[in-house]
Amino acid sequence: MGAEKFKKDPVFRQILTSIAGEHGYEVAATLIDKELTDDEVAKKTGMRVNLVRKILYDLYDSRVVGYRRVRDESSGWYTYYWRIEPERAKEFFNTNKRLLLQKLQERLEEERNTMYFICDNSCPKVTFDAAVENDFKCPKCGSKMHRYDNSNVITALEHQVESLKQHLAGS
Repeated sequence: MGAEKFKKDPVFRQILTSIAGEHGYEVAATLIDKELTDDEVAKKTGMRVNLVRKILYDLYDSRVVGYRRVRDESSGWYTYYWRIEPERAKEFFNTNKRLLLQKLQERLEEERNTMYFICDNSCPKVTFDAAVENDFKCPKCGSKMHRYDNSNVITALEHQVESLKQHLAGS
């Protein structure tokens, strides 16, 4: 994938912003197809070097960027040349999508298999067992509780699960 096409890829942008915010995307976009020092990235983005370093470390922790270090023989200092690792970024994103899919499927099963009760005061919903223990009175406010219709929650979760499955199949 060419540099400009990659920069415009919404999945790439989503990966980077989820890891390091909007600035993370800006920093990573400057590294496409080239290696730069943190100072060079700071100059290109107009950000402070300390912020650029923090973002680079966050991206490195997620294995989205890598670096090559070169030692200056006269000073003994190391210079780090950072580069984007696009395939690792996509793998990071897909791994997170798989984890999210697993959590959504677990939540969907829970919603399908549990009867919930709620009061009219916007207190949190409770399970049937908790409602029985409290004589169908809200444990938070004491109001009478009634059965909660979670069919909309189930439908929304089913759509999210299906969408993620399709996205992973296309990855």
